[in-house]
Amino acid sequence: MNSRERIHTILNREEPDRVGYTDGDFFADTVQKWHAEGLPEAVDSKDGSFNPWLNVLGLRHFGMDICLTEPDCSPKYDVVEYETGDGWTIMKDEFGTTTKWWTRRSSAPHFLRPVVKTREDFKEKIEPFLDVSDIRRPASLRYPFEEELAETVRRLQSEFFVAVKMIGPLTYCMYLCGGLAPTLIFMMKNQDFMRHMFDSIANFLARMGEGYIRAGVDGLWVADDLGGQDGPFCSPKMYAELLKPAHREICEPFIRKGLPRILHCDGYVEPLIVDFLEAGFVALQPLQNKIGMDVKRLKQKYGENLTLMGGIDTEILSSGDLQAIKEEVVSKIRMAGKDGGYIVTSDGPVPPTVSLKSYQFFVDTVRAQGSYPLR
Repeated sequence: MNSRERIHTILNREEPDRVGYTDGDFFADTVQKWHAEGLPEAVDSKDGSFNPWLNVLGLRHFGMDICLTEPDCSPKYDVVEYETGDGWTIMKDEFGTTTKWWTRRSSAPHFLRPVVKTREDFKEKIEPFLDVSDIRRPASLRYPFEEELAETVRRLQSEFFVAVKMIGPLTYCMYLCGGLAPTLIFMMKNQDFMRHMFDSIANFLARMGEGYIRAGVDGLWVADDLGGQDGPFCSPKMYAELLKPAHREICEPFIRKGLPRILHCDGYVEPLIVDFLEAGFVALQPLQNKIGMDVKRLKQKYGENLTLMGGIDTEILSSGDLQAIKEEVVSKIRMAGKDGGYIVTSDGPVPPTVSLKSYQFFVDTVRAQGSYPLR
């Protein structure tokens, strides 16, 4: 099987030739450290942000099965740098929010001034720019580079399963509202307003997805972090009332075409898994082992309907103990890979505490131990 056939088979919860392998975020300073340890300079992060994916050369170097294409789903405000200091920059970002970024270390942005504080802010400063008829957007039927996009997707499909990655509606609102806390306060105190924002953003993202379906992508990847160490950010009831309809709308064009839908969602979110399935997702990543997203339990409870992606503990990868790394990889493959339905990834961003040697050993172990029939 090639990578595209393998991932399609796994997402259909059938046995492939071997378990799938890809990986999520690599901190920018992880990649820089690895260059000093022998990683070719051409292998780099896609950009300088705090959680970049590797470039295509990086995917190829490690032999990953999935490649993501990422449209700019922001309102497309011009980025303006307001102030630069020793290791930090304050800027107006593409969402219209003023943020502070650290330039010498991997870190999430610090939100200084949100663009949305009221319903009027959203209607005036954001909603007019969620326009899929904009000729600059690939979703537009007048997009002048449609064939070039489709040609790029076809070329990547010779090596990878190609999914379109889109920011989810909760994460989108966090950028607009100035972080998680003010967004959750809106969800508790002004549900009509949040429902309007979620629905408006979801409709826009669904139409964006249609443009990438026309370009020939293999599936959808939605990045929407909904939980922390202690549990989901909202109750299952609130998720079902506010967010699930938005997630369902984003998934719907892909459901109609029979294309798989993957949800990246950090945190302990097991109480929401049934709702995720009802929203249309068929795979969940990254399954943070250290906070209770136990691969064995999840396989037993949801394996008939849900493809599992992740679960490899980055703390064990950081230990440098090759025997422990091997045991971690083999145990997860045997737990989650039975009868198919498992794609190996780390359970969170790969930190700079993971050496290149340890990471390469992890990848080699997946190759050596992941073939079917599983030993």
